[in-house]
Amino acid sequence: MQIRDRAHGLRARFDDPAVQADPYPFFARMRSAAPLIRGRMMPAGDVWFATRFDDVTELLKDPERYHSDPRESPDKRGPLESRFSPRIMRAFARSMIFLDGVDHRRVRGLVSKAFTPAKVEELTRRIEEITGELLTKAARAGSFDLMRAFALPLPLRIISDLLGVEEEEEEYFHKAAKCILFLNSPVGFLRALPRLFGLQRFFDRLLARKRSRPGDDLTSALIAVEEEGDRLTSEELMGMVFLLLFAGHETTVNLLGNGTLALCDHPEQFERLRADPSLVPSAIEEMLRYESPAQQTGLRCVAEDGELGGMPVKRGDWVVPLLGAANRDERVFDEPEVFDVGRQPNRHIAFGLGRHFCLGAPLTRVEARIAFTAFVERFSSVRLAIPRSQVRWNKSPSLRGLASLPVTVTS
Repeated sequence: MQIRDRAHGLRARFDDPAVQADPYPFFARMRSAAPLIRGRMMPAGDVWFATRFDDVTELLKDPERYHSDPRESPDKRGPLESRFSPRIMRAFARSMIFLDGVDHRRVRGLVSKAFTPAKVEELTRRIEEITGELLTKAARAGSFDLMRAFALPLPLRIISDLLGVEEEEEEYFHKAAKCILFLNSPVGFLRALPRLFGLQRFFDRLLARKRSRPGDDLTSALIAVEEEGDRLTSEELMGMVFLLLFAGHETTVNLLGNGTLALCDHPEQFERLRADPSLVPSAIEEMLRYESPAQQTGLRCVAEDGELGGMPVKRGDWVVPLLGAANRDERVFDEPEVFDVGRQPNRHIAFGLGRHFCLGAPLTRVEARIAFTAFVERFSSVRLAIPRSQVRWNKSPSLRGLASLPVTVTS
């Protein structure tokens, strides 16, 4: 993914280490230059990048003018649906993030019951139990990689429980599924093929197991719906379980890691939380805004010639809504570069907007609230165990998360 906008003198690659370390100065340049910036994103090709809050919200709230469903594009086929794509990617392309209208409502409605406030509340005790176990182990170590010891296992266990994935399968899935974050070049796609086919076999085995031995989990429930006929196709079933398992933990992993790094960078804000744990919910919203776990949403296809942000767009153009840039827009947020755990109001759009608002947002917020409350109550301090310059981010253009986060804590 890269910016190639000669008209505004902007050129950058999102996988450049300097941009990965801190993309926000470049986002500010993009917002200042124009509402839409030209670039390229594989496998879509030429795209527009939207960085301003108002333009991004318009994209997200108007599915009639800006389609998520690639079947509504002029060529009737999405970037993930070439004949060379593995079956798992074609199935993923039929998951609800790529659907609009009746199809989107149908598929979303089938899984929404798993994320109701009542269901999330049922999971609270399990989240508290796992959080306690992980932090107790971390406290004994004193110094540890927060991502491996805490930020990853907590949400991965919760979503695996919800979907009926066995514990010994969790780590394989997490490692294999990360390959979809790097399908931003032909070389990256070719390198990912073995893991994509491995994921396809993983889901074939999972679905076969749940068909023969259904359990009290969401995957079994979705299979039962599929077998009733015409409500969920086999392809939609695989794509939906893939989406839920991947998105159901990756966003929370990044929120826990990014939020902890922000507290390490701003120890006075950590002290505020320790002094007043009631600020944890607003701190989580600020973490979501300040270092948005999802830096962008899915591509939007322009349905008809028109304007966005005062700039002309044509039918068939692809537009990328950059959430991470919009959440630092100085037109909307006072002192957007300041990390303030008590920020009010906070109109961030880290979970998207409109019909495609993140279905798992309530679960992510509950997991983060329990995790950070326990963290500030258990530890009197947290600091990086490595120089700040050595902190490394994952090389994904779409999700912002840490490769590792070595920290030292004191009880």
